[in-house]
Amino acid sequence: MNLDSSFDEIYEQMFPLLYRFVAVRIPRQDVEDVVAETIVKIWKNLSNVENQGALKAWAFKIASRQIVDYYRASKRDRTTALDEVTQNLVQHTDHSDNWVDFLTVGEALTQLSPQQVNVIQLRLIEGFTAAEVAEILGTTDQAVDSLLYRAKKSFRKAYQGSPGKGGRDL
Repeated sequence: MNLDSSFDEIYEQMFPLLYRFVAVRIPRQDVEDVVAETIVKIWKNLSNVENQGALKAWAFKIASRQIVDYYRASKRDRTTALDEVTQNLVQHTDHSDNWVDFLTVGEALTQLSPQQVNVIQLRLIEGFTAAEVAEILGTTDQAVDSLLYRAKKSFRKAYQGSPGKGGRDL
């Protein structure tokens, strides 16, 4: 994506990335709308970007703000219902082990703060640098590294505490 990109180019390049980012933060039925609104804002404000190297981080910052706006407008919880996740999994072929792992990971993530989930997704899944994540989250590189360390530690504790993963059975 560059400053001369057409709407279609921006959409094709950013939709999958933004969809993944938004999908874990809001209910499934509203994800496409929020992503579409985000892409429109990106396209409309593309001429205001000073640093072309930070376009992707800037786009995720807009997505983060759209998510906040979504919750302000709807007053809903941040988490996706577990039954919604299981419905999606049941519709596919039986992958019982994957399903259990997915639910265990999802359960562990629900025990983290929203900032910890953000930093795990942006740094480890999306592959952003600490500086890019700091810009998206409005903090410093050192704070991102510290938050990531604490997020990994909390995730490991929650995940290992899950039944079937060497943790306690409830």
